Amino acid sequence: MKDLSNSVIVLVLLLVISSCGGKNEPILPERKSIEPSPTKVVEDFMKALKDENFSKAYEYVYAPYKDKEGYIIEMKNTYKDNQISILSYRLLGTQIYDRTAIVIVELNTKLKSPKTGQLIEMNQKSQYDLGLFDDEWKITSGNCIENCLETESQMESQEPKPKVIE
Repeated sequence: MKDLSNSVIVLVLLLVISSCGGKNEPILPERKSIEPSPTKVVEDFMKALKDENFSKAYEYVYAPYKDKEGYIIEMKNTYKDNQISILSYRLLGTQIYDRTAIVIVELNTKLKSPKTGQLIEMNQKSQYDLGLFDDEWKITSGNCIENCLETESQMESQEPKPKVIE
């Protein structure tokens, strides 16, 4: 009787083991790597803006309703009117989703204050949103997310102010 119970236990264990052995882990499809990456696109875009090479910057943006010449003229006027110059930038992080991505950039810029008209230096963070268009990453928008242009309340409060350049 003891041999029969041992045989049943061994048989049950073999059944349990064999039932687990047949299952494979689900194969997850590997995400297609598209070059250049969103990080590289934003890095090259920032370099073009820093160098004020707006023709090169246009290559990295998705602007279906604006021609290249119009984009260049608009950017030149924006930089001139606001006395913008990018002193330095640093990419802080990238998040890639399925067909979209975001890249966070820390910028050190010099520009004319809209409130005082003085030239100021600002450190700010911006978020660039990207999308895939014909298997190429393109910047669809860019927004300041931290330490944006000064406001009336910032000028009147005790908060740190952007450094005024004389």
